[in-house]
Amino acid sequence: MRQFAIVECANATALYRNLLSAPCDIAVIASDLPDDNPRTVALHLRQHSDIGIVMLDADIANGGQSESFHDFADACFAKPVDLDGLAAVITAMHSLQHHMRAMPTRTSAGQPDWELALDGWTLRTPDGASIDLSAPERSVLMRLVNTGAGGHPVSHDSLIGSLTSDVYDFDPHRLEMLIYRLRKKVAVMSPLPLPLRAVRGMGYLCTIIRANN
Repeated sequence: MRQFAIVECANATALYRNLLSAPCDIAVIASDLPDDNPRTVALHLRQHSDIGIVMLDADIANGGQSESFHDFADACFAKPVDLDGLAAVITAMHSLQHHMRAMPTRTSAGQPDWELALDGWTLRTPDGASIDLSAPERSVLMRLVNTGAGGHPVSHDSLIGSLTSDVYDFDPHRLEMLIYRLRKKVAVMSPLPLPLRAVRGMGYLCTIIRANN
């Protein structure tokens, strides 16, 4: 497709084998994989890499699986695929990935703090950008800022509890996707990386502060 190098895989097993020897930036996954559930494949990729994920689904036009695929995919297309539209989306995804990987690993000393507005609906970056948050993003960041004050990691269960009253019936991968997409939203607005890191076996730690006014 255009300027991209493409490796075609007949099934999920072939995809995993190819990724071990030649990692790629974006995986385009059809909903009719012969040897695995496409949702399972996509979630596995999301959990272990920063790969971009595009789903191709014949049922989208009929109101089928598209909503559930949007929970973990960066983009979804109905089959048969509009190749021009697919190429445009992949180009944009690749540019964003390049931008995120080129970001500095930390802010410079003496820069202002990252700041969450008092009402929680706006995240302000040290370089002056204001990022509007969705309701789920707001809930998670409010929990991170309030519970994690003083440099304490916030557990996955606590963060999930900010999104639902039933933490046991909530797919934890949805939290990972929310944070992944929030990082991408920030990357579009600022060259500075979101000060949020995973703490293995515990949860997430952030250094965002709450606005005083």
